[in-house]
Amino acid sequence: MLRLKRKISWAPKFIQNYGLLGGLRLLFAIERKLPRASESIRRYDVPGYDQPFFLRDTIADHATFKQCLVMQQYDFRKFPQSERLLRDYRAAISRGETPLIVDCGGNVGFATRWFAGMFPDARIAVVEPDDQNFKMLTMNTAHLGDRVTRLHGGIWNTSARLMITNPDGGSAAFQVKELNVSGGEGLRAYTINEICEMQGVNAPFIVKLDIEGAQSTLFKSNTDWVPKTHLITLELDDWLMPWQGTSRPFFACISRYPFEYLFRDESIFCFRDFE
Repeated sequence: MLRLKRKISWAPKFIQNYGLLGGLRLLFAIERKLPRASESIRRYDVPGYDQPFFLRDTIADHATFKQCLVMQQYDFRKFPQSERLLRDYRAAISRGETPLIVDCGGNVGFATRWFAGMFPDARIAVVEPDDQNFKMLTMNTAHLGDRVTRLHGGIWNTSARLMITNPDGGSAAFQVKELNVSGGEGLRAYTINEICEMQGVNAPFIVKLDIEGAQSTLFKSNTDWVPKTHLITLELDDWLMPWQGTSRPFFACISRYPFEYLFRDESIFCFRDFE
């Protein structure tokens, strides 16, 4: 009975995004009893996408799918500031440029797929620290070819080596910290500037951050990319890490520049005023 009630509560969003028949078919495939961990992977055909999505039979993958692709977590188009953002995107394309989207905390690739559909002429660099998530990310984005650069590691403010501090925390909640080592031990840390240099651009067009508190380090230094970025979207983690001040460096940095701030569910959208 509880699962039936959950299906009924989700039905309007599935139908709104994917039509009556397609939405209900997807709802009954996605919304079912699942374990916390599983090695089983299933393919899902989603209306509007010409390539399938791959999900593990886990609560986390299915919850992330609903967050990114049913609730449309990163859909900024209801905000009036989106008109200028999309205009600037089209202008960059008309100048022969290829805008760069940096997806930090890529998980299994659902947000990357959403951004790839919204900005079909952009390149995406996606960063993910967990091995198993990275394999799923590769499966879900392989068809995008060289439009997507997948980076196995974490996002940081300097070159460093990192480790996951909560390996049992669940596939959607991994946190990292810096290792005091030299050489190849641990995960590689990438900076935003380093990723831009790898992609041959001066600055990212959009930066999406879902990095479980690592913004407390990312925004402490080497933030010259911030005033050059059109949109920064971030999940704030103060609720998850009380009294650790994970958002303070972010606000201290971004408040120095003319951004406008809007909230939708768990995300804050920061639109840079370039006029």
